Amino acid sequence: MSGAGHTNLPFEVNGADILLLDDVLYTGRTIRAVVNELFDYGRPKQVQLAVLVDRGGRELPVHAEFAAAKLALPANQTLYLAKSSTGHFSLEVRSKPKESVKLQSEK
Repeated sequence: MSGAGHTNLPFEVNGADILLLDDVLYTGRTIRAVVNELFDYGRPKQVQLAVLVDRGGRELPVHAEFAAAKLALPANQTLYLAKSSTGHFSLEVRSKPKESVKLQSEK
C-alpha cells in the first residue's frame, strides 16, 4: 500500500490469506483503516494481525493474533522506535508533551 494517493496492491485479495504487520497496536484505528482499504480490493479468506508491541487501550474491537510484547502505557506516554548509530533498534517510552491551554479573557 502507498502512503499517499492511489493504493496499488501487487497481489489478488480475493481468497487470499492476509497477514498485516504493524509496529504498535493501540486504539485500533489504523488497522481499521487498513482493513477498510483492503476490502475495497476484494474479500480475503482471512486477515490476521501481527504486531511488535500491543499496548492495550483499544477504542475498536481489534486484536493481534501475534504480538512480540504486551505493554500497558498510560495515555500520556507513547512508544518511539529509535535507531542507534550502530544500526540497532530499540523502543523508548516517551511522555507526550503537555498541551498548553491558552485562556482568553472576556472583554
